[in-house]
Amino acid sequence: MAKAEVQEPNLSFGAFSKRAQTLAVRFGAAIGLKTGELAFAPEISSTLATITLAGRASETITRNRGKPHRVVPIASLNHEVWIWTGYRENWLKQGSEQNFRFVDAGFTLHIGRIGELSKPQFLRSEWVGRRSRAFVELAGHPHWQLDILESARASPPPPIRFGGPVEQQAILEFAAGGAVEPSELLLGLTVENMHLASAALWWQSSGAKVAHVPVSVEELDRWILGCITYLRQEANRCKIAT
Repeated sequence: MAKAEVQEPNLSFGAFSKRAQTLAVRFGAAIGLKTGELAFAPEISSTLATITLAGRASETITRNRGKPHRVVPIASLNHEVWIWTGYRENWLKQGSEQNFRFVDAGFTLHIGRIGELSKPQFLRSEWVGRRSRAFVELAGHPHWQLDILESARASPPPPIRFGGPVEQQAILEFAAGGAVEPSELLLGLTVENMHLASAALWWQSSGAKVAHVPVSVEELDRWILGCITYLRQEANRCKIAT
């Protein structure tokens, strides 16, 4: 008996390009942007296909990891500070395959002012498929990851009014003796390494899995649009504490 083909989202060259256009319209509508203000920029080679955000409403910023990318505003915190989102997805074609197959997709959330290159990253929402090198059976997929402390550690220390300059502190080794202040413990904690599952149905079955993969483009798109709608909803709850 022939081995059943694994179900996974797949797209032809032409379908990938068309999807980048149609998804941009739906994505923009979900976050309140007019047609044309948001676009997806596809990059397609013989084996790899990627889409990232673009369009008039987007800005290029630096990232914690990887190359700079473009983000769009989704919620205003005051007259000058916004919460922004970035989005990227990757597809792969291997061997004799005719279509690109889904690898991974992810959102990042940032806070910052319009026109500024630095907009610190504080949250990610990601979905990886089995073709991703990041796929692990026991990690939650899709999942959330918190980047706020990583961004804080990467930020330059505040200047001291008197005395010499402050040196950048490395990640703390908690086993090394000596008293450590609670604030230093918090800042040193690498919570960005945690995969916070967003589809773990433990209350339904004691053997429920946390690693789920999309099986179709339609399923992937429902996650994308549902996730960005929810991110915008929750971003609008945020305020800047004074």
